[in-house]
Amino acid sequence: MKKLFTLLVIGLLFTTLNYAQTQFPPVSIGEGIYLGETGALRDFPTMTELISAEDAIIVPINRRITGKMNPNALPLGPDPLIQTEPTFRDSMNPLVNFNGLSVAESGFIPPDPTGAVGPDHYVVAVNIAIKIFDKTGTLLVGPSNLGAFIGGGNGDPIIMYDRLADRFFLSQFRISTNSLLIGVSTTSDPTGSYHLYNFPLNSFPDYPHYAIWPEAYILTANKSAQVTYVLERDVMLVGGSNPGIQGFFLQGVIRNPADVFSPEPAHLLGEQYPDDVPGYIVYLQDDAWSGVATDHLKIWEINIDWVNNHSISGNVQIALSPFDSFFFPFGSGDVSQPGTSQRYDNLGGIISYMVNYRSFPSHNSMVINFNTDLGSTTSGVRWMELRNTGTGPWSLYQEGTWTIADGQGRFMASNSIDEEGNIALAYNVGSSTLRTAIRYTGRLETDPLGQMTFTETSFIESNGIQTNTNRFGDYAQMTLDIDNRTFWHTSEYFSSTNFWWTRIASFKFIADNTNDVGVFNFVTPGFEGPYTNAETVEVNLFNYGTASQSNFSVELRVDGALVATETYTGTLAPDSSDTFTFTQTIDLSNPGQTYTVEAKTALGGDEYTQNDEFERDYSFEILGTIDTSFSDTQLLIYPISNKVYEINYSTTVDYGDVRYRVLNILGQEIARGDMSNNGLSYKATVDMTAQSNGVYIFELTNGTLRAAKKILVRE
Repeated sequence: MKKLFTLLVIGLLFTTLNYAQTQFPPVSIGEGIYLGETGALRDFPTMTELISAEDAIIVPINRRITGKMNPNALPLGPDPLIQTEPTFRDSMNPLVNFNGLSVAESGFIPPDPTGAVGPDHYVVAVNIAIKIFDKTGTLLVGPSNLGAFIGGGNGDPIIMYDRLADRFFLSQFRISTNSLLIGVSTTSDPTGSYHLYNFPLNSFPDYPHYAIWPEAYILTANKSAQVTYVLERDVMLVGGSNPGIQGFFLQGVIRNPADVFSPEPAHLLGEQYPDDVPGYIVYLQDDAWSGVATDHLKIWEINIDWVNNHSISGNVQIALSPFDSFFFPFGSGDVSQPGTSQRYDNLGGIISYMVNYRSFPSHNSMVINFNTDLGSTTSGVRWMELRNTGTGPWSLYQEGTWTIADGQGRFMASNSIDEEGNIALAYNVGSSTLRTAIRYTGRLETDPLGQMTFTETSFIESNGIQTNTNRFGDYAQMTLDIDNRTFWHTSEYFSSTNFWWTRIASFKFIADNTNDVGVFNFVTPGFEGPYTNAETVEVNLFNYGTASQSNFSVELRVDGALVATETYTGTLAPDSSDTFTFTQTIDLSNPGQTYTVEAKTALGGDEYTQNDEFERDYSFEILGTIDTSFSDTQLLIYPISNKVYEINYSTTVDYGDVRYRVLNILGQEIARGDMSNNGLSYKATVDMTAQSNGVYIFELTNGTLRAAKKILVRE
């Protein structure tokens, strides 16, 4: 991963900065439960019995039903940021455009559409089904029961692609245990197996939303106590037991009185980010709510430190132009439809999923949007871009309210930002004269601020309406391809009356280069040591261009020093990936040292070099805060019978829960378990009788610190 140099920024008022820098400790500290590794999703049963739309379960929801609390809230007239300037850029046609999942495959209303794109796949889910497609729209897996696959999940699915790790993330809540079930793919292939975790919480985590962040998965949910969480991502990526979870109050927050509590975590796009970047939580505050004086955003920073516990800042306020986020009391519906009095809800006072963050050489950007009331049953999309430098204070760079003077409401949006700073916005459209559609627009970074400039384009128009409930959506999702320029979106429409489908479509604003390749991740070494003095390096390559490429150089560096330049001799087709293994090995064996390993393509005539390289830090940490090396008096591994060994780590330091695992010389795990602690040492017994003679690595860890020794096992 690349880290951007942190620049010093001044200019925020002292009082605001001082409050923002006040740090608050976690209010809850716990652990998730490792449930084991699943079988391959591609081998999981496919659902063959479809449900009739009339039998679909309409999910009840207990939301607050109230009127606007402050009738004098601004704006008293029209939204001041309604876009009146016409678009001036031609529409960009979809690249792919196909159906995802249907009510017959789900059996639930609403669908809660979610989906994420990876190098070679698009994974999509709804309540409670999942499918996997290739990037042309060919179905590879499913429909399968997502809830059954991850151990009894009941709904509100979320799918993400972890760009920094080349892994897929999937989740649903489980009602019976007030918990969240999370699966992290064991490889880059989402059709394979997953490490499965259960995170029990103190109350039901409705409407969970997540973000990928370098040091954590960040979670928000609509639950009592209004706590935001960080999950120990590094442990979850390797199938470790007991990943940490820490929760925080959002200091100074005022909850939406009319709908779900929905702060959003910032989600990292690309692989660049500043050193020591905190996690960010964003929430809108409407002056129609009691206790809110002016319309604004609040932002909190989570300082992530798995050794000494995390902390969260006080909030910083970002003033916005006045908006009205309240529509009708929940349950009565907001958006009109032709031919029926039944309206459906578009969700007011909620930041739409996802808040996306991207680092550029000169600044960082966050793009955010939510529904805003334009009067009667017409809504628009308030969107904005915030900017900061390094880890400095955020400020509003631009904002606008997207609509067209055609009487149609625009709502249930999701947005993102590409590698050049161009912003995409996709959403639903509907009114008493239009059955709901899914459409999109966008702007280039150089366009006039506050304006969408691309002609609105349709993914699909509905052939039906919904007459049986007000429930619609609950969210949509836009993700970005690893090419950092192709946007993928999924949302809901109706193919016939009361029969919903989700739609998956992609588009881009940047034309592809002809010659453009790069490294996008490491296959080996893996995420977890111990590492040796002869580690094999295998990397993922991707062809971002339109011409096939072969016989180009790939460079390998350790701590900035070039150690190898070798040649990829295969043929890499456009928009495809492949792996490359260096013949040169590298030494990562020094305990306590952190190594920065970088792989980079060197294609002659490459037209875009910013995506050429990828780097990752590797460290071989030892178990101990005083000693800098092992000794036989501290760590002993000795036979107590034929191929049965005792592990003994002597110490008077309490390291908490310590676990062991045993790996063969290829790095494959063959045993794991917990160490017992009597106050003077940690002990465990390992039976190796089923293993062949040879060298094995015995590793101890408390989740942060590690120790390892090689042992020759023989009869």
